Amino acid sequence: MLDDVRPLLLAKKVNDLTRRLSDKKNPKQLIGGEMELGLLWGIKQVAHLQVDPAIPNSTRVPEAYSQDFFDLPSYIEVTTVSDGKLSGEEHMQRAAQKIVEFANSYRLKCGNYLFFSFAERNYWEGSDFFREHHIEADFDLTDSMKSDIRNWVNAPEFATTPLSLQSQDISVTIVSKKYRQKPGFNFFSPLPSLAYHVEDNPLFETLEAKRRQLAGVPAPALKVIFVADGGSRLLRHLTQRDTLRQYKSGEQIINHFLQKSDVDLVSVFSPERKWPLQPHIDSLNWKVTALPGAAKRIHTFSNLEKLTQALPKPRFEGYQARSIQKQSGSSPSARGWYLGTWIGSGKEKITVKISARLLQELMAGKITPQQFQHAAFSDENPFKRWLDDGYVISGTRLESAGMDEDDDRVVFEFQRDPAAADFI
Repeated sequence: MLDDVRPLLLAKKVNDLTRRLSDKKNPKQLIGGEMELGLLWGIKQVAHLQVDPAIPNSTRVPEAYSQDFFDLPSYIEVTTVSDGKLSGEEHMQRAAQKIVEFANSYRLKCGNYLFFSFAERNYWEGSDFFREHHIEADFDLTDSMKSDIRNWVNAPEFATTPLSLQSQDISVTIVSKKYRQKPGFNFFSPLPSLAYHVEDNPLFETLEAKRRQLAGVPAPALKVIFVADGGSRLLRHLTQRDTLRQYKSGEQIINHFLQKSDVDLVSVFSPERKWPLQPHIDSLNWKVTALPGAAKRIHTFSNLEKLTQALPKPRFEGYQARSIQKQSGSSPSARGWYLGTWIGSGKEKITVKISARLLQELMAGKITPQQFQHAAFSDENPFKRWLDDGYVISGTRLESAGMDEDDDRVVFEFQRDPAAADFI
């Protein structure tokens, strides 16, 4: 995609995209860069595209301009939204890190094994009911908490007895696990990401920032915002309504934004999982939802459908992709994404197709033979069984899995050899 749109990009834009696509520590930057590049590429497949167009008499620079994607020339902003703020994740991670560091200061590395379960608190404001994570943004350890942690980590029953910290600022249960916990994945809360107000939430704030970026677009050009699901419950369950009317759906928030602004369209792109009739088989496809503005100046949405069909199918839902990127899953040095093993056998011939990436990592010493065997054959060693039965390699070849896979397959063919087994 980058090679395809590169002729349309200024050097500054290329540098910006490559920097974001290479950011292994910030899922917001990496997934946002992927979605921006993907949607720009998608527009180019079906219509005219100008990247980073200048708006006359304005210093604002939207992501894209197209003469014929919609009914009228359009200036398009692209953004990606996650639940990072709405979920309370940032506050929980900060609190967990403070406690880990303090625990480590009294018992070396013991904090690295701690896991945190944060509680929720409920309250009413007038006739409105609220649920939120019981953790304050400015939480700090009190002297009493420090004393409790110090006594706990030095106690003989430390590994088997949980610790509970309770105050107005925090309610959390801490346990020591057998295995080292990865920062950012060492805490949990059962409370889903909920928005109780149509404006006080990250989705509305992001849309408002993009509206300001489109200020100055000359009439009669359209103002359009593409919003991608980068791990956002509001976008993944866009139309999900609360029967008790306590919290707002993504659709309600976007429609409220459109009623208050002069934006002509907000289009939401989110991976949608469908379960067919076959058990244990599912598929992911892009779901695009077009929400027109109050003026309703767009009447033709066929190019949105064509763009969606042009995009490669998503590999994961937004929240899954965000979790993987938090673990640096897209780093070139990370463990590869392996295609599954395929085995076919007949009376005189056996064919096996193995992940090329998996095989190369074995030869490079990046994984052990045991890890290879587990990934390829679920801990069995069929190569030994085939050799014992007198089957030896008679041919090899590479089988491409296509451009949209991060892997190919090495195909091995085995035939019986009298030199490798008893005569029959």
